[in-house]
Amino acid sequence: MASRSRTRSAPLRVGVPFAILAAFATIVLTSCGGDQTGPDPDSPAALVIHSGDGQTARTGIEAGEPVRVRVTARSGTGVSGITVGFDVTVGGGSVPSSTAVTDANGIASPGRWTMGAPGPQELRASVAGIDPVVFHATALGIPAEIVAVAGADQEALVATAVPVAPEVLVTDGSGVPLADIPVIFTTELGATVANAEVRTNAQGRASPGAWTLGAATGVYQLFARVEGDGIIGNPVRFEAVALPGPAARLVAVAGDGQESETTLPVAVAPRVRVEDAHGNPAAGVNVTFSASADSEVIPTVVTTDAAGIAAVDTWVLGTTAGTTYRLTASVTDAGSTADPVVFSATATEAVYDIEIVHVTTSLLTESQRQAFERAERFWEHAITGNLDWSTVRKPALEDCLEKNDIAEEIPGDRVVDDLLIYVQIKEIDGPAGVFGGAGPCQIRADNSLPVVGVMFFDAGDMDGLESNGHLEGTILHEMAHVIGFGTLWDHLGLLENPASGFGGQDTRFTGDSAVAAWGRIRGDAYPDDEFVPVQHQGGEGVWNGHWRELVFRSELMTPFPDRGLNPLSVLSLASMVDVGYEGVDFGVADDYVLPPPVYADADAPRAAARDGAVDLGDHILRMPIAVVDRDGNVVRVIPPPGR
Repeated sequence: MASRSRTRSAPLRVGVPFAILAAFATIVLTSCGGDQTGPDPDSPAALVIHSGDGQTARTGIEAGEPVRVRVTARSGTGVSGITVGFDVTVGGGSVPSSTAVTDANGIASPGRWTMGAPGPQELRASVAGIDPVVFHATALGIPAEIVAVAGADQEALVATAVPVAPEVLVTDGSGVPLADIPVIFTTELGATVANAEVRTNAQGRASPGAWTLGAATGVYQLFARVEGDGIIGNPVRFEAVALPGPAARLVAVAGDGQESETTLPVAVAPRVRVEDAHGNPAAGVNVTFSASADSEVIPTVVTTDAAGIAAVDTWVLGTTAGTTYRLTASVTDAGSTADPVVFSATATEAVYDIEIVHVTTSLLTESQRQAFERAERFWEHAITGNLDWSTVRKPALEDCLEKNDIAEEIPGDRVVDDLLIYVQIKEIDGPAGVFGGAGPCQIRADNSLPVVGVMFFDAGDMDGLESNGHLEGTILHEMAHVIGFGTLWDHLGLLENPASGFGGQDTRFTGDSAVAAWGRIRGDAYPDDEFVPVQHQGGEGVWNGHWRELVFRSELMTPFPDRGLNPLSVLSLASMVDVGYEGVDFGVADDYVLPPPVYADADAPRAAARDGAVDLGDHILRMPIAVVDRDGNVVRVIPPPGR
């Protein structure tokens, strides 16, 4: 039997190189299958905005920059020759061309974009097969009117913002509010605004924000304007008043460091100025005045005026001579940081005092000025009784000076103790003729004694009188008329048979004190004359105001002083007691002997002139005399005699 054998075939093994080859063959077969091709790398792939987006222009006006797009390939390079369509989709504006072809850089432009109706604008750019792009712009309306809608006519403290920020409204010709319109805000030097240029909002309104006023008080202005011609209300003007801030400083203006008699007000009423931190006068601030010891101030509280000034009416010193009194001014209003101000004044003994104001000092020589001072001192010593002080009001004083053709600036009301005299040297008629004049223009209501008077002299006579030695006596004579000698006799009822018309009456002075003195000096020459003879010839400026020339001859208070000595007799001083002065020192009188009678009454008018006397002319001023109370109020007016 034959034997069987079994053969097992070995398995097929594929190597790695064969597997790679098979995979590559599969890829090749797949890639080459059908008719498909890959994308063209140079074909349009994207549309982008190149320039001209986000512009602003007025309605109907082209934007400043052309609209441009760029078409790019996948590689990012520009693609030329591509048609781009342009279409306005919002706002109703226009472009010059609805299509444009890209240039070598892939850029295409339809030109400048003309704005449509006011508001947002949109322009769509598109290329077939590519996502479009949209340009945005804003069309500004054409302003026709600008008006203020908030913040007009305000008040604020200096260096602070007004309570309501100024605001304007801009509209077109139809009254439609315009958005995004530039508004320029300008203010004055020292004031500021938070924003100088602001665009109107969707409601057509614009505000610069805070408007801060300057550091000086006054009216500030803010202007709001838009560009363009023919715009109603352009520019708009706002006004605001800058008020002073809280009181920060008290300044003494006048009235410190004075001297005044006991129980008498100081001559210059203390005044203060209240200022804020920037030096502005603060009006409406209450200032409290407090007087030391037994001095008294009236009133105690004063409200500052528009200039920041507060002044007391009077500060009356106390009763102790030699004491320095103090007046303290302070502000207690809320918010005040001002320190008090202290005035001082020293009290002196009460005496009769004359104050002379020279209106024309430049026309006086030094020796002539001293002659006035000596005459002033004489009468201050002769009259020893102090008078009550009196207020002199500015209007009444100006009236007095104006009536006498005296031009002098009067700063305000003042206190007079005891007599104020204004002296003027002026051209009248040259040497000789009218020498001058004197008299009171205000007297006290309670005792009829003068408060204010005037004296004037002819500049052409001053040197001549000085050279012949009569200047000082003449000044003494005229000053006596201001004090009341001869000028108040008729008013006080001290004359018997006062002269009038053509004169000739036997005029006599009837005052008790003068009559007593007359009795002592007349001797046996005039045994039957009980009363003192008064000049009764010569006219209104001579009669009724002097001792009779025929009788007294050389006495200083006759109308025609002699060229020799002219003594002031005790008779003249005694007459001052009859006028109303309580204290008169007869000891200052000159020695005087009454001469015997020489001339007849018919020769009286110019008897002394034939004897070489000085003719002073009609030198008693016959003018209205205001009667004033202690507060300076005119209670009545005394007309000139015979008027």
